Amino acid sequence: MIITRYLLREITYILFALSFLLLLIYISHRFMSYLLQASNGALPAEFILRLLLLKLLSDLMLILPLGFFLAILLTLGRLYTDNEMTVLAACGMPLPFKSILLFSGLFAVFIGILSLLLAPWAEEQMSTLKNQANVAAEVGGIAAGRFKEFRRGAGAFYAESIDDKTNIMQTVFSQVDLPGKNMIFAAKRGYREVQQGILYLVLEEGYRYEKKDEGLEYTITKFARHSIKIPKRVDTPDSAQNYEALPTGLLLQNKTSTAIAELQWRLSLPLSVILLAALAIPLSHTTPRQGQYAKIFTGILIYLVYNNLLNVAKKWVERGDIPSFIGVWWVHILLLFVIFALYHLPTLKYKWQQKKIIQLKQAGLTLSDRL
Repeated sequence: MIITRYLLREITYILFALSFLLLLIYISHRFMSYLLQASNGALPAEFILRLLLLKLLSDLMLILPLGFFLAILLTLGRLYTDNEMTVLAACGMPLPFKSILLFSGLFAVFIGILSLLLAPWAEEQMSTLKNQANVAAEVGGIAAGRFKEFRRGAGAFYAESIDDKTNIMQTVFSQVDLPGKNMIFAAKRGYREVQQGILYLVLEEGYRYEKKDEGLEYTITKFARHSIKIPKRVDTPDSAQNYEALPTGLLLQNKTSTAIAELQWRLSLPLSVILLAALAIPLSHTTPRQGQYAKIFTGILIYLVYNNLLNVAKKWVERGDIPSFIGVWWVHILLLFVIFALYHLPTLKYKWQQKKIIQLKQAGLTLSDRL
């Protein structure tokens, strides 16, 4: 019991350290990506933090299993390197295999909660937030005294000054190219307004200059108030159903191939925690000369192949290339064969060495008889 607590405590410490490192790398990469979008005017700055937190919650189920796998691999590798495993074996105390699997089962429950409940909710919130950000980006990110391009270069917007409290813009200029005509707006003030869920740019006390493409004459219209509908961004996703944001209960009722693939993917993540823990136990076996990190490269390589095969299998199920009852399960079965081979590899090597020794002895006896 003491050895089990010691082992699980070491795994937990390394798990927290590795997870913190992986999360730090992930957050840095994702944050820089959102900053780049904000600098290009594709994402308002006020949405960055909320999108980052929701994306992190959605991808935790992918980051933590890798950290758990590496934590077991490093912990057991250190025990082998420091000869602690040899001492335990000499004292008749085998590796607490069942305790490690039980711990991985508890961790798999946590990953299952993330995969089946929290991640779909985060995806749904993130989808809503992205739609709001895409709409706001059309007139968001406007800086006083600077031109802002929108509609992929088909228009430009300028405001001489912006009130920080009311967000009312003074001395507004806007130009937009539409099919068959060009329009220019100049107004004393402008502001954004939402009407029945649609965003409008409202201009007051100004002029509208309209010119046909085939002519040189402008039609000038003076207005007291003019509302311009902010169109949907060209690069916004279509209205197709986002199965990643669909609650698990609805996925169970949906019989489409995409829904089945998504459901199998969510169930695969907690299952992968147990399989990777079982893989790490035989894979961590090292000698003191090899060092604690000898099997890290092999472990990461197996994990990458396994994870990529899961993604490929998911795509095949979505396209209907393989039956749904086969689904992604063949990848887990393949990993089971790898685990089985690693567990029996020492026995096979021992039998092969014994066979070689017997063959050498027989060859030696045959040679002595001939002499």
